[in-house]
Amino acid sequence: MSMTKSVRMLALALAGALAVGTAQPAAAQDGELARIVSNKTVRVGAIEAYPYYRKDLKSGEWTGMMPEIFDTLFGSIGVKVEYVTTTWGTAAAGLQANQFDVVGGLNATPMRALALSFSVPIAQSKLSVMTLGDDSSGFTTWAGLNSPDVKIAAVDGASTTRLGQKLAPDATWTLVKSTDAMILELESGRVDVILSNAPTLSQYKQAKGAGTLVIPEPVRAQNVNIGLRQNADDLKAWLDVAVDYFTAIGDIPTIWDKYVPVED
Repeated sequence: MSMTKSVRMLALALAGALAVGTAQPAAAQDGELARIVSNKTVRVGAIEAYPYYRKDLKSGEWTGMMPEIFDTLFGSIGVKVEYVTTTWGTAAAGLQANQFDVVGGLNATPMRALALSFSVPIAQSKLSVMTLGDDSSGFTTWAGLNSPDVKIAAVDGASTTRLGQKLAPDATWTLVKSTDAMILELESGRVDVILSNAPTLSQYKQAKGAGTLVIPEPVRAQNVNIGLRQNADDLKAWLDVAVDYFTAIGDIPTIWDKYVPVED
């Protein structure tokens, strides 16, 4: 899609939302996007999982890849972002219960698509493992990982975990509630590797200056999307246009590359 067409589509989507808000006030109450534009606030489900999200305990401010992307998307139409704490495992239920409007960093899967709708992809994330051991040769393939002798920690409820368990069902799995808890399993020596997406493990390696990140063969990757409630057709249409537009002009790729260093 050309940049000119993307700009035109973004303008039309916003104009349509505003037209609904002025010409059809009754219908506006039924539209997710119209309500968000009218209230000038969008509620985002946020998960403590850097580099996607991180909450500063002193200030309460959320930072990370997804807050920057949401500020870019919704800031372009004058909408403020408010964050509601959730987890990967409960994000879908939180959306359905109207606790928040969108969740960024979700992987669109057939199971999740039964309950949620998704934007076009923001990027693709490769399924990866990280070890602190000296020898990572046994972890370069899924066949090598698929052994009871290999101990793997991963976040319960994450789509990366479900995919990893399908690829290495015979491994010894330890499922924990958060990324921090997963990292603790690795640093304490209770597991051989941790499994997650490339952004999370790349950030850990960069911050600690230690560890070996391995992308097992055959490479498996998942789309990173924004999740929202089903039937929020106006919001989905706008998100698709906005993501395409800010991808085309380079804003989203720049944010992604900032948080996901290229591996040598």
